[in-house]
Amino acid sequence: MHATIRAADPESTVAVSVDSDASVRVYRVPERGEAVVAKKDGEVMSFGVHDITVSREFDGSGEPGYIEFYKEDGQLYVRDSGSSSETLQQNAFGEIDLGDGEPSLVTGDCTVKIGYSTKLEVEVEVRESGTGEPPIAYQAKLVLQICDVRSPNEVKSELRELQQMMHRASVSDDRYNNLVDDIDRAFKNVDMETTSASPRDEDKLPPEAIQKVSSAAKRTRNYFLSS
Repeated sequence: MHATIRAADPESTVAVSVDSDASVRVYRVPERGEAVVAKKDGEVMSFGVHDITVSREFDGSGEPGYIEFYKEDGQLYVRDSGSSSETLQQNAFGEIDLGDGEPSLVTGDCTVKIGYSTKLEVEVEVRESGTGEPPIAYQAKLVLQICDVRSPNEVKSELRELQQMMHRASVSDDRYNNLVDDIDRAFKNVDMETTSASPRDEDKLPPEAIQKVSSAAKRTRNYFLSS
């Protein structure tokens, strides 16, 4: 997975990439006219926007306030280390509040709102794992990682991608065909959850649906890693 971060501002021309070797910290530098900057490998680059409501890297007491993007096990994460204002990850499925300090998985293009008015655009390009991991196994791992923590609609989107990849694959044996059936059933189950006429208070799949999705995705991943 390759990701690029830039400010959602027509005047900004700076784009910062996130790779497996270095995290990217985003914060405000008062000495630069309250400039919002990205710090990677010790280099500090200004996004060209200024926002006094974005937190500094560390406050006067040494407490962190930066936003951090980093990769782990081939996946991209964003977390709020302790900023003083609301931080939101916004994508096609809604908003995720990052204020609790927990890392949030980034599965596709999104916007991260920091301070009161600054937005960071995150563009994500999913590539085959650098270790040679098959694309379907990689996608199955992604479904596993989000099925119990993301919204039903987001799980449905990633599961649909896995389903389509499996139907397009030139593989034909009994075990694989059974896996395709399992993924199809899991998708139908999630689809029912997202199109149900009755209102849902939960923002995650129910345990029964999570179990079906995780079981099918895990067996699919194991199939490709062991073949």
